[in-house]
Amino acid sequence: MKETELLQKAREFLRKSREDIVADIGALVDIPSVQGSPAPGAPFGEGPRRALDRALEIAARMGFEPHEQEGCMGWFDLPGEREAHIATIAHLDVVPAGEGWTFDPFRMERRGDWLIGRGTDDDKGPLVYCMYLAKFFRESGIKLRYTLRTLMGCNEETGMGDVGPYLAAQPQPLFCLSSDALFPVCNGEKGLFQGEFVSPKLEGNVVDIQAGEASNMIPERAVCLVKFRGRLPLGREGIEAAAEDGLLRITAHGVGAHSAMPERGKNAIGLLVDFLLAEGLTDEGERPFFELLHRLHLSPYGQGLDVDCKDDALGALTCVGGVIRMRDGVIRQNINIRYPAAVTGPGLAERLEAAAGAAGSAFSLINYSEPFFIPEEDPVIRLLLDAHREVTGSAAPAYAWGGGTYARCFRRAVSFGPGLAGEEIKPDFVGDCHGPDEGTSLPTLDESFLVYALAILRMQGLEPEELGG
Repeated sequence: MKETELLQKAREFLRKSREDIVADIGALVDIPSVQGSPAPGAPFGEGPRRALDRALEIAARMGFEPHEQEGCMGWFDLPGEREAHIATIAHLDVVPAGEGWTFDPFRMERRGDWLIGRGTDDDKGPLVYCMYLAKFFRESGIKLRYTLRTLMGCNEETGMGDVGPYLAAQPQPLFCLSSDALFPVCNGEKGLFQGEFVSPKLEGNVVDIQAGEASNMIPERAVCLVKFRGRLPLGREGIEAAAEDGLLRITAHGVGAHSAMPERGKNAIGLLVDFLLAEGLTDEGERPFFELLHRLHLSPYGQGLDVDCKDDALGALTCVGGVIRMRDGVIRQNINIRYPAAVTGPGLAERLEAAAGAAGSAFSLINYSEPFFIPEEDPVIRLLLDAHREVTGSAAPAYAWGGGTYARCFRRAVSFGPGLAGEEIKPDFVGDCHGPDEGTSLPTLDESFLVYALAILRMQGLEPEELGG
């Protein structure tokens, strides 16, 4: 089939399938698939399990034979001439709703060409489009050289623990396209690093401090209770203080964002910490730990902790404190770092241990994953760039970023859309992924469908060694 004919057929398929696509996205968005407590058959909790079941039902309704790996990963195949497969992957789990929503986060709302709800953009909308991509190829009658596998993950947002069990039982794809980023091609990802600053037991003026719901979300609200000393502190932008049952409740209001793009947000924990220190609301025993927190939140690029660095391929390190909790007098501050190849995970841990030790506190490493990068000269990267340019007219180059996607979990993979290469103009009622009123546009997803269709068709012409590196 000629490429022009393929794209025309794809447009017609989208037109005929529009309402089914929207309904299937809504059916998944309406399930709060935030990670929960593990249970038999549900290693990541009830929500992701329910979403996986629904996705498998959709695949079966389409006429595919769905499979799953121990509740971790679902998939179905469109057989090609060879068993070796090319894969697409997207995820069913979502970050917590958080605060500040105008809409019900788990009841999808359609406003014209816009879909609003947690997961519409990240990543249930793209996942449903990948499912319909396989349906399109089957109905178009195109004979694929390689099998097309559609993968549906359940733990992308909180560790990607779903990929290990899957790959222990299933072969690696020749190449995998993660539909969880921006076009044209994300050919590199910074390393991911998580740890915690842990205070000694504090018995001073701070009674409680709480903020954040996920490591990869910049919190827009932080709350602290301190002992009331008989005076209300001076006001400050973004800070509210009120006496309450002999205590002083202080609330900081920031701007939520994805931790990979901290320049889009304002961390409420940093605002709160700075206020506590400026107003003298921490006592002598607490102050060293809060000064450590001040250093963490001083800059989203790690200067306060002397971990800032950058390289030409992956750019600058980012450093965000996303979740803070106090329990039994001990404060734990989560740290989420995205780092270039200029530093290593163990090297970061060493520096953070030293910073914590100097403040009389401790640092605990949770996990890390080193960065990856595929040169733009790679034949698959060139093919993907060309397919994107053919459909959109954009000659934007490949890019690297600080987001962490499934691409880092496979031997040969990149993130490939579905977001626009440039800044998308959104109406006021639509927010970003990981933030309130998350939304996506159907025209954007439609265009991504055409790019994927052309790319998958062209990948059939590459030899296995070109796809597999």
